[in-house]
Amino acid sequence: MRDEDELIRAARSGDRRAFDELVDRKRERVVRTAFQITGDWEDAKDVAQGVFLRLFKVLSRFDPGRKFDTWIYRITVNAAIDVLRERGPKGMIQPLPDVSTLAIADPSPGAERALDLAELQAAFLRLASLLPPKQRAVFVLREIEGRPTDEIARVLDITESTVRNHLLQARRSLRAGLERDYPGLLDFALGGGSSEERE
Repeated sequence: MRDEDELIRAARSGDRRAFDELVDRKRERVVRTAFQITGDWEDAKDVAQGVFLRLFKVLSRFDPGRKFDTWIYRITVNAAIDVLRERGPKGMIQPLPDVSTLAIADPSPGAERALDLAELQAAFLRLASLLPPKQRAVFVLREIEGRPTDEIARVLDITESTVRNHLLQARRSLRAGLERDYPGLLDFALGGGSSEERE
């Protein structure tokens, strides 16, 4: 099995098999990221298809001195934001449909905490779907994809301070939404440490 750098080099020089293998390796991440931003499975698949068509056309111009994942994230996020602006969010940020969820009827110790955590996650995801596109993209990349601030800045072509500002505004909106719509979950959320303390 070829490593990623070797695949990229081969695909850049026109090796279609290498390109197809590269797409296979990146498809899940591209679809997942697009889905988290658009909130719609069909839109996410459309975005992914467009991303890989664009990638096929522009891969020869990729600078090997740059990080490939950051580059493909940038194409994906921009395409997803365009769809979000054009069509509006259709759903909430959520796990992909085939990801298993916590069992609700679990009688074991700690099941109540797991249920609270699942409820809190669902609340955060619903509220995050209401964020403006750039805030939503920053929130998805930082809090769901776990990308570092400097990489998000490169992906979105904004400064790191703008990333932090978008994230701060998103967190404030989410906290206000929790206070307004889910007051019973607020103590549980803060008991685990607020997300503002994690950065």
